[in-house]
Amino acid sequence: MGRPGRQPWSTRTARDRTDSATRAALLDAAEDLFAEQGYKQSPIAAIAQRAGTSRATFYVYFSSREEVFRALAERVRDEITAVQRVAGRGSTDPRVVIGTSIRAALAVYARKNRFITVMQHQALTDPGVAELWREVQNAPSRVNAEFIGFLCAEHGARPAASARTVAEVVAAALVHLAAQAADDPARLDELGRDLVEVYLRLVGLPPTGAGHEQERGEA
Repeated sequence: MGRPGRQPWSTRTARDRTDSATRAALLDAAEDLFAEQGYKQSPIAAIAQRAGTSRATFYVYFSSREEVFRALAERVRDEITAVQRVAGRGSTDPRVVIGTSIRAALAVYARKNRFITVMQHQALTDPGVAELWREVQNAPSRVNAEFIGFLCAEHGARPAASARTVAEVVAAALVHLAAQAADDPARLDELGRDLVEVYLRLVGLPPTGAGHEQERGEA
């Protein structure tokens, strides 16, 4: 039981605040508004209204606009990292794992491109957002660097540079190509195929060769 006179919403558990549908709705509303209007032009009242709730309810889940922005950045980071860890891992063929994970990561980046653009712009003048943007880039790169190390140890890969550098180049390419895919969704498959081939060359595994050409012919 809460203390006498205490508002029921103030007694929510940490799990409630993290897992609730209301929190997810606030995140989705904030992401849409930041993408449409920019970070500074999206006040808390507008976020709450878009989510179909109130300012008081917003503060149950987030202490500030900065906190909801951080939560959105972490959500992008975690989603990209997750698809890289999971996609294709049921296969023992490293090319299948690479193909699946690159395509999955590219799709996430493309879907989140508008919010990523806001983050990049805000990072130019806001040190806190700049730190968030670095983490969104660095976390997937760390996962990728670990995987490249595995390719070297288990599959004889010979990367064109250090695993860390190759992973950072791939991360930058994903962001750049995702922006193109967001502008022209019909190119998503083409860009995914090409980036997979670039990745194979960067890590020193033979390209798919004839299979790639056949895939292009069937597209």
